[in-house]
Amino acid sequence: MTKYRLLVRPELRHQLAELQRAAASQPTGGLRDREFRALRLGLRALANGDEESFNGKRLRNADHDLSDCAEIKLSVIPESRGNQELGPSHRLLYREFEPEDGGPPYREVISFEPRKDDRPFKVAAARLARPLGFKLESIQGVPATHPRHTPTAPGNAAPIRQPLPPDLRKALAAASNPAPARGAISTEVPTQPQSTIHRRSDDPPARER
Repeated sequence: MTKYRLLVRPELRHQLAELQRAAASQPTGGLRDREFRALRLGLRALANGDEESFNGKRLRNADHDLSDCAEIKLSVIPESRGNQELGPSHRLLYREFEPEDGGPPYREVISFEPRKDDRPFKVAAARLARPLGFKLESIQGVPATHPRHTPTAPGNAAPIRQPLPPDLRKALAAASNPAPARGAISTEVPTQPQSTIHRRSDDPPARER
């Protein structure tokens, strides 16, 4: 199974730290504690290439074009309509890039939000500066009119890996000691869009995750 280097956006890193602080002030099993644990679990799944175990799905061109992204589904709170369970309550969105240093590929983690009112997709679109009606010009290896994958076919759980964009290439070049898949060091990337270069550990994700 492929291992990945995570690029965690600063907004998400801040969210994780806030969830950890809130969880520490609540009894075990409180909402923020469950969100904190779910986000750590999701980050570990993305680093380990385990998206299919979390109902991973490639996204599509909808109100905001996120067709270069994918989601995994994480359970935080039970949701139902009548007697019907609605499934996992939260989504973790990410995209994937080719490495240029011979190391493992990168996954940029973009948003973690409850699914209600399409919030994960709206937050991701805002962070990627994609207003309503924005369309990606192309995605490597996919026709511009590629269909939605429903249900998700084998191999379509992850985003289509794209060339590393210039802004992330500059950020990685500026960061000291870009991270391989293993270890425990993270550094702030000083260019936009900012990301945290994340090294994976075999232990559950630590505070930065």
